[in-house]
Order: sequence, then structure tokens, then C-alpha cells
Amino acid sequence: MTNFRKSMATTLAALTLGTALLASASGAEARPRYRGPYWGVGAGIVGALAVGGLIAASTGRAYAEPVYEEDAPVRRCELVERINRFGDVVGHRRVCSLY
Repeated sequence: MTNFRKSMATTLAALTLGTALLASASGAEARPRYRGPYWGVGAGIVGALAVGGLIAASTGRAYAEPVYEEDAPVRRCELVERINRFGDVVGHRRVCSLY
């Protein structure tokens, strides 16, 4: 994913969570729609999540480059026929060796 896609995905997730929190907090009751002093807390949390996502996406690569061992042995396998005492081929087996 590119940085733009990461930041957009993070922003969308934050907005979705904020909308879900605000929707669950307001009931469908017949009462005055006074939001109270705490409606700004939800907006602050959503904003903090969005800014945190943008900062996390702008720090560069999220994963380290893979480390390959050059001295690691190479495993090579081949199929070898299994022969019984009469010289008939009974089946095959896989034999592996390290180089």
C-alpha cells in the first residue's frame, strides 16, 4: 500500500468509529437534542486518530527489509526408485541432501 492509501484507510476507519460512537450515544427518545459538554470529546478522539494515522503513514516504510543468509545450506531433493530384493520397482521415495 502506498502512504496515501494507508492514510486514507486510517482516516476512513477513524471516521467510521467516530460515527458509530456518536450514533450509539444519541438515542431515539423524544427529548430535547442537547448534546451537553461532552460532544467535543468524541470529535477530539476522532481527530487524534486521524492525525495519528497520518503521522504513522508518513514515517516511511513500515516493515524492515528481509535479511538473507548467504552461507545457508541449499537443500536439494530428488525422487529415487525403491527396489525390492528381486529387482522390481516398488515405488519412489524422496531423498534430500544439503549442499
